[in-house]
Amino acid sequence: MGNMVESSDKVADETTTKKQPTALQRAAAAVDHGIAAGTAKVATWVSTKPWTTIALALFISALCTLGFMNIKSEDQPDKLFVPDNSRAFRDRRWVESRFPNDASVSTMILDHKNGRNLLDKEALLEVFDVYDRVLATSSDGGNRGYDERSCAVNTRNPAQPCQKSGILAFWGWDRATLEADTDIIATINRDDVPDCCSGAGPFVVLGQNAGKISRDDAGLVTSIGTLQLNFYLNAKTKKGGRDKKNRELEKEFDKIRDKGSYDYLDKPLKPLTSFAQSENVGGGFDYDQALINGASILIFLYAFWAMHQRKDPYASRGWLGVAAACVVLVAVAAGFGLAIAGGTVFSATASIAIFLILGIGLDDAFVIVGAELVHRGDFSEDAKRVKDGADVYEIASRRVVRAMAAAGPSIFVTSITDAVAFYAGAITTIPAIRAFCIFCGTCVLTDYLLQTTLFVAILTLDMRMKLRRGARELNEEAQMRCCKPCVKNALSDPKINGSRPTSFFGGRYASILLSKAGMAFVLLSTAALVCVAAVGAFRVTADFQYQDFFVETDAFGNDLPYAWFKSDFEFQEKYFRDGNQYPIGVYTSTADYFVEGSTTQKFYAEYAQQPYVVTESVMGNWYDAHQLYAASNPPQTSEEYKNSVATWLQTDEGKGYQEDVLLDAQNNIIATKTDVRWQFNKKELDTPMILNRMLRSRTFGRKHASAVKPRFYQFAFVFAEGIRVVLRESVISLCIACVAVLVVLLLLLGDLWAACLVASSVIMVCLITYGSIYWYDDHLNNVSAFFVIIAVGLATDASAHYCVAFLESSQSSRKDRAVEALDLLGPPVFLGGTSTILGICLTGFCVTYVFQTFFRYLMTILILAVWFGLVVMPVVCALIGPKSRRSEAIVAKEDLEAVTDAPISVSGGAPTAENSI
Repeated sequence: MGNMVESSDKVADETTTKKQPTALQRAAAAVDHGIAAGTAKVATWVSTKPWTTIALALFISALCTLGFMNIKSEDQPDKLFVPDNSRAFRDRRWVESRFPNDASVSTMILDHKNGRNLLDKEALLEVFDVYDRVLATSSDGGNRGYDERSCAVNTRNPAQPCQKSGILAFWGWDRATLEADTDIIATINRDDVPDCCSGAGPFVVLGQNAGKISRDDAGLVTSIGTLQLNFYLNAKTKKGGRDKKNRELEKEFDKIRDKGSYDYLDKPLKPLTSFAQSENVGGGFDYDQALINGASILIFLYAFWAMHQRKDPYASRGWLGVAAACVVLVAVAAGFGLAIAGGTVFSATASIAIFLILGIGLDDAFVIVGAELVHRGDFSEDAKRVKDGADVYEIASRRVVRAMAAAGPSIFVTSITDAVAFYAGAITTIPAIRAFCIFCGTCVLTDYLLQTTLFVAILTLDMRMKLRRGARELNEEAQMRCCKPCVKNALSDPKINGSRPTSFFGGRYASILLSKAGMAFVLLSTAALVCVAAVGAFRVTADFQYQDFFVETDAFGNDLPYAWFKSDFEFQEKYFRDGNQYPIGVYTSTADYFVEGSTTQKFYAEYAQQPYVVTESVMGNWYDAHQLYAASNPPQTSEEYKNSVATWLQTDEGKGYQEDVLLDAQNNIIATKTDVRWQFNKKELDTPMILNRMLRSRTFGRKHASAVKPRFYQFAFVFAEGIRVVLRESVISLCIACVAVLVVLLLLLGDLWAACLVASSVIMVCLITYGSIYWYDDHLNNVSAFFVIIAVGLATDASAHYCVAFLESSQSSRKDRAVEALDLLGPPVFLGGTSTILGICLTGFCVTYVFQTFFRYLMTILILAVWFGLVVMPVVCALIGPKSRRSEAIVAKEDLEAVTDAPISVSGGAPTAENSI
């Protein structure tokens, strides 16, 4: 007998030791229990005072929206989608603060008709007709026009007005000179024709003003098919805004193309103005904004449909779905207000966050309602108690608290992981992406707070109404007044009030998915998808084309406002590449140029010899020009040198360089500028080539002229270097997001293997998203890159939801636990993912590059998230899933029952306070 007792004790000890949870499991169980208990306590207070909660939540949310009073908006792509701390961006600020360019160019592109040669004198006279009409255009009562009344400064000869640049400079912009010219071809082939506005220097560069050029065997120009005329305006006010009078003039400029008749020139003409560009981009965003508003309405309708059950009065919560969507909108308003109050800049891109958060927020609401619906079996008992006189407020509160204790950990996990992923993406230096991530991260947190308070209060009111209705239906007199369908759906009907039926996901779907053939198909198809994505990831190239932001037609082929701007811009880029030359500015900083004279001279001389630099463009630099002036009386000291430069700038030879050399009051040189040109052989000068030459130039500057701190700047550098910065920041953000999510999963799941499985699915979603950039025939750039980061948070939700349910299942085998988790989690996860996908569908009709990119990659991420959460994860868990943590749930059972004041079941089947999602 003693041996039997001893043996029993030994077995008991072994069993106890065998079931002893690890430190990680104990910590996770404690966190899980703490979240459930905390959520239950909040729900207890909310469910007993729903109207007070609603008033407080709306009042606090209204206070948060006061942040909109400090709203700052931006719509310029070059200020939204480029890193604001890159070297190129810092150079831009440095250059614009010292060499401001307040000139706006209105460009008239003239194409030939029927292949005619525009070098015929009659054709050039038609060009003069266009030129005269432009100069005759005015605004502001004739005080504003395209002539010497508002012109760009002639840096070569300030005494000469400079308001245009084009082929007519070959004849000094004088019609009589053209008419008297007896050999147009000979004139065009001269290389010393002065042009006051040419960015290449004091002489006309034919490739800047003409396209479709034909040459003979000797290299002489014989015909031209398209021409470009540039007219300049002072386009900015003192506050940095656009001059309204100039905008009126640009409108008139746009109408010139419809005036006159032409024999050699094709009609309509092609004007390009800053006003037309702004209207083109703005019109595209206005069109897309209407679709976004429509997407929001669609999500509201879906929320009603998803929660409405015509044949099941207990499960029908259609208007509760609409209320859930309204709660999310309140959360978005509060989140945006907080973010804007913190200095976040608003842009059209940020509006994407609205319906993205709508989808994420509805997912939480679906989970909460789903956690309540699993207790339909005892609803008739509660309705009977209300009928018998029990306090409906107390019973409704207990039901809501029980549901929140079950749903709390799940929505907490997904909210935290989403917020962490978004805030990890916010470390980027690209303003639009940083603002988007801050808005999303803040809205996710405000939505979580409002879902656990405001929505719970509304759910409580709905539960009270359902209990009262249930009491009335159980009342004999009420049943007598009911119509037949009402009696059929009475609470006594076991089909309505029995235990929760098996869902589609836990029934037929699970049997097909977890069959041998189903699992083999899922694993093989997923492996194939990952391989295809890996191939695309290795082939992705980086590029960023500014014209991507311009739009032409809507989704139905109808022209949008100023739709011609994109095609005309691309036409200009194709035919007016300045003769395969690319202009850049070379700037130097404060230095003693007498001491650094030899260094400066050597720098310019050696840079001119770089294989990609047009030598002639460097030879006219300010330093060499001054050296030529001072050759007869060279300065002997630093003081003499700077005074010599100041004197030279006042001479006829030096006046043209006054805008290129900045002096302070003591004649110290504080900055200089030299217009240089790069040469290239391809028709397309792509972003990687620009980036490569920019970096090579910087390296050259550091080695050869570090004392004068040379800067190389061109507007395109900001976009080119943006890709380089994006690549680096994307990797950093992705690593931070993955590590943070993994830590959160470890802490909340309490199982290393489960956390690794979820993390693996997230990594594969990120890889596939990155590879899809290539397969979508797109490029890695400042817009597309950050979706890989966003994928971390969005891809976590479904997999984490499922894995929690799998861990909480008490079934004996992995396959049974996988089926039970599908049964419980399938409906809410599917509805939550579908709500976002459905809303995003409308953005597929958007026309702007930003929203088109958003549609492609976010749709990819969401579909992949659902695929891995409801297809891949069940298969993987059925094969190699983690062990159940039901023992920890049993340990915490009594404590949670005390919090919820309701019996909690830890057995398998329907979700409970410990095992429900």
